[in-house]
Formats: sequence, C-alpha cells, structure tokens
Amino acid sequence: MIQFRFVITLLILSMTGNRVLSSSYEFSKTNYDVLFYFLNLNVSDSSTYISGSTSVLIKIMAPAGESVSLDFSSKLTVDSVTLNGSKTLYQRPGDTLKITPSESFVDGNTANITVYYHGLGKNYSSNGIFNRYSSSWNKNITWTLSEPFGAYEWFPCKQSLTDKADSVYVFLSTDKNRKVGSNGLLTNEVPLPDNRVRYEWKSKYPIDYYLISFTVSDYMDYSFYAPLNSEGDSVLVQNYIYNDSNYLLQNKQDIDKTSDLLYMFSGLIGKYPFADEKYGHCVSPFSGGMEHQTMTTLVNFSFSLVAHEMFHQWFGDYVTCATWQDIWFNEGFASYGEYLAYQYLVSQQSADQWIRNTNEYVKAEPGGSIYVPLEQTDDEGRIFDARLSYKKGASMIHMIRQEVGNDSLFFDILKGFLEENKFGTVTGDDFRNYLDERTGKDFTQFFNQWYYGEGYPIHSIRWEQRNDTLYINSLQTTSSTTPFFNLLLEFKAVTENGDSILSFRQTASYNQWQVYMPVKVTALQADPNRWLLINISDISVLPEVHSESGFAIMPNPARERITIRLDQPVNNYKIFIVNAEGRIMYTRESGSQQEVIPVHNYPSGIYFVLIRNGFNLSRRKFIIN
Repeated sequence: MIQFRFVITLLILSMTGNRVLSSSYEFSKTNYDVLFYFLNLNVSDSSTYISGSTSVLIKIMAPAGESVSLDFSSKLTVDSVTLNGSKTLYQRPGDTLKITPSESFVDGNTANITVYYHGLGKNYSSNGIFNRYSSSWNKNITWTLSEPFGAYEWFPCKQSLTDKADSVYVFLSTDKNRKVGSNGLLTNEVPLPDNRVRYEWKSKYPIDYYLISFTVSDYMDYSFYAPLNSEGDSVLVQNYIYNDSNYLLQNKQDIDKTSDLLYMFSGLIGKYPFADEKYGHCVSPFSGGMEHQTMTTLVNFSFSLVAHEMFHQWFGDYVTCATWQDIWFNEGFASYGEYLAYQYLVSQQSADQWIRNTNEYVKAEPGGSIYVPLEQTDDEGRIFDARLSYKKGASMIHMIRQEVGNDSLFFDILKGFLEENKFGTVTGDDFRNYLDERTGKDFTQFFNQWYYGEGYPIHSIRWEQRNDTLYINSLQTTSSTTPFFNLLLEFKAVTENGDSILSFRQTASYNQWQVYMPVKVTALQADPNRWLLINISDISVLPEVHSESGFAIMPNPARERITIRLDQPVNNYKIFIVNAEGRIMYTRESGSQQEVIPVHNYPSGIYFVLIRNGFNLSRRKFIIN
C-alpha cells in the first residue's frame, strides 16, 4: 500500500500485532480455520450503505468449544445469522459477533456461517469503506480499503494475517449503468429487476482478509493481455477507469506500461502468481494505492505507484507478512520494486536518483527501526511509517543485494523464497534464515543492525597516498542507539590511468586500510554506487597527524586517568577513545584546551585518542597498564 500519508469472515485477532477490536482476546476466535469467503452485497457509488450477506466456510479446530466469534462493526445491523442453513443464536459484545449454537462445535467438522446485515459502512483513519466525488471527472466512487484493521467495518471477518481463506467469491449488485471491480475473474454479469446488475467475481487463490475489496463507479473497462515470458504465457490486464474518453486518452500510455512491468517482474522473481485470473486496476480518489489481490485500487497511473502496487502481488499478496511487526516484508519489498522498475525499464541513472532520494528521506530523522515494536502494532501510522517501513525497508533490501554480491543469486533467492512460501505468511527472520541458507553467510548481525536496530552510520574518511600505497582511515559514529554498523564500504579511486573500485569491510568504529596503488590518485569517492544507507560527513585528503604535534597525552602509560592537552586553543572539537580493535570506548565534545578523562575501568592494553576538529583528524596512541 502507498498512501501519501458467501461470506463470513471469522475475525481472530492475532496476539502478534493485530488490533484487538473486542474487549478481550477470546478462545472462540482461535478455534477454527477459514476456508472460504462469499460476499453477496448490494452496493452503490453514491453511499457507503451496504446490504446483503457474508458467509464463511470454516473448519473447527481442537479443542472445538461451544462458540465461534467474528469481528464485525457494531455500526452495522445484523438481520439474522444462519449456521449450515439454519437460523442460530448470536450475541454482539462490542464489535464482535459471537455464535453459540444449541450443540457444541465438533473438532474436524466444517461449518458454514452466513450473516445477513445492512447499514452504513464506516471507516476510521484510512481504512474501511469510503465514498467520494471526483470533481475532475464528475464521478461518484465507493471503494474499500481494509488494511490493516478496517475489513470488519464492512463485512464480518477474521482479521488474522496467518489465516488466509483458500478462495473467495465477491458478488456485488448495483445500478446497471455502473461497474464494480473486485478480486479474481468476472465470471458473470447477471441482469436483475429494477435496472440493476450483479457482478460475480470469483478467485480460487488463497487470500488474506484485508486484500478482499470492491470499487464501484461509472467506469469503463479498458483491458488487454500482457505477455509474462518468452514461452507465450500471458495474463489479462483489466482496468476499470473513469468512463470518459479524455481519461483514457490522457492515461493510456501510462496504463500500457503495466505490460512491461509484469513481464520484467515475472522474469526477475517468478511468473505473476495469479496468472490464471488477472491483474487489474480500479481508479478511486484516495491518496495513493492499495494492492488488493489481482485488482489494485489507485489514485492514478504514475510509474512508481503502479510498480509499487504490482510488486505487492508477489510481496504482500502471494506471500504475506505474518505479523504487523514484519510489515517490511510487504512494504519494503514493494518500495524496492520501484527501484527495480527504474533500473530495468528506465535507466540506471534514474534508479540511482531514486535510491539517493530514498536514503536522504530516511536520514531526515536519526532513529527508528524497520521492525515495528509490539506495543506499537495497534498504531496504523507506525505500521505504515513511510520513512521506516517503506524507505528504510527498501534501503535494507538494496544493501542485502550488495552483501549477496551476485545479482543472479540475489534474484534466485527472492524467487526461491516466494516459491517456498507461496500463499503463506512469513516473518523477517524467516527471510533472514533463507538468506543464510542460500548464501552460506550469517545475516544475524546485519538484521540486528538494520532491521531491529535504529539509525544509520556516519563516516568521517581520511586518505592519503604515500609512494605506491593508498591509506584510508574510516571513523564511524551512528545517528541513534545502534552503536555500530558492520558494512561493506566501497571507494572509487580516480587515477591518471582510470578509475578503480576498492572494497573494505568496516569491522569496527575505527578502521585503517591500505592498498597497493602505483598510480597517482587524484580523488577518492566513498560508496560511489549508492549501495549504503550512510552519511559521509566528510572525506578529505588531509593526512592524519602521526607526529607529536596537535595534542599531548599525559601520563602515557596511564592507569587511573589521562590528561589531554591541545597545543593550541580550539573552540569546538570531538574526542574519541578507541581500543586496539577499533571500538569507540568514549566520546565527548569539548571546547577546552585541556580535558581529564578517567580510564581506570578500561582493560589493560593499547588505545588511541582521536581528535576531530572540522576536517582535521589527529591520532595518538597510549597504553593503559
């Protein structure tokens, strides 16, 4: 999802991040598995009023219990409830619909619950059911957007990410001069009395509750087939756009790019997963797009928006995050789909600009983790934080691509992970484990830094060339609570005979590298290919001070404390104490010519004092006995 800021669905609220809509987490929301949804509703483009029924076929799980519960908005009126075709008793505690038949449920049996209801469907925040008027095109539109917690506002459902229905039917009746788009294939258009028509949409694929949708308006259908590979596979691309010839004229070129995107993504990460049905778009006047399975709802056909929502069909729909804490799997990958679209269909330059803008957006604030803390999983704004879940999530994937170091393997990993988990749900750790298995590397530290950790690294680079050797020194500090980022840092050495790419692993807060370089280096660029979410605070050819000038350390060796005295007064500078492994042990800003620092708690060994004053970085060694 992008925002610029039958059928019964049995609602079970996951204990790992779904919003609890009822007063307490009840057993009756965990004792069944959803098999099938069937929505049969009357809808209109002029109102959010809906009526009809929602049915769900469920399988009872052990222990069976005496009741099952659905989450369903108390704002909608229930007319009756049937269980296997017969009326049954129910209760409505808050936003829960609790069904308690005369006989207890039996483990292993199936049950078909149908809820008949009517009322004005509601929305809170940015999800639920909406109705707007587009003044640009003189159209009324009603649409649904249920992610993350809004499905219960318009149909009874089990809002559990890990309980996908095996299939779904969505039958929608409206005025005959309107069209209604939804999931799967349009299998029939049935004329009804009073100048109405029923659109019968059916999907055979597993689907999560929040991906079920409809959109109704005065639409025209602009459809075509798009190739998916060189073997002749293709898919229907069905677009419900405003019924105005000017709209098609203005947007046709952008809509047609859907074909190129489907072909390109299918080649990179595996054939479009719902190819037996369709890929489509429904236009609606909200600020962004939503990846409803097989039928994206979006505000316009901008290239990056279409690419983002389409990539969701693989990352988010085909395979879905198992908890809202791991929304990165949906939104980080979909955002990276934008980068890939620019890289493969526009130019590397445009992709470079995209990742540059993305990283700058992330660095606008110092902290925040991609992983959503458990206590914030009822906060829609935190789940869909554009800076963290989307942009930083995409930056992390780009850095994974660098760490893998082989594009063929990287895309094979994406393809293999999707295939292994098809139609299922996953966590970030599931993806990390698969990375470890396929690459033979251990990505634990990487995920601890970038996924669970906060902030980004800040590097001060000093370099010099002496004779045939290039010396590079890198001092890393960080923007937030993560103390250190182990990363692969590339440099481009510009020489008289051409450019050379050098790669070094930053293994400590302070690293020193040297490399044989017999030709004169005229310039050095850090991270020239924009792999890293990093801030290069400065990079300078000024050599470090290796002599006794600059400052003195007394006593040396030391035991209890050291006194640092600068040769000349300095208004503002920063002191670092670094151990022999390069770990920063102490940091302090000062404006005094002399500082006294306790060192009695440090183990015996060799240490360095670094003083950074603007672009000057001076270094002195001392010993603690």
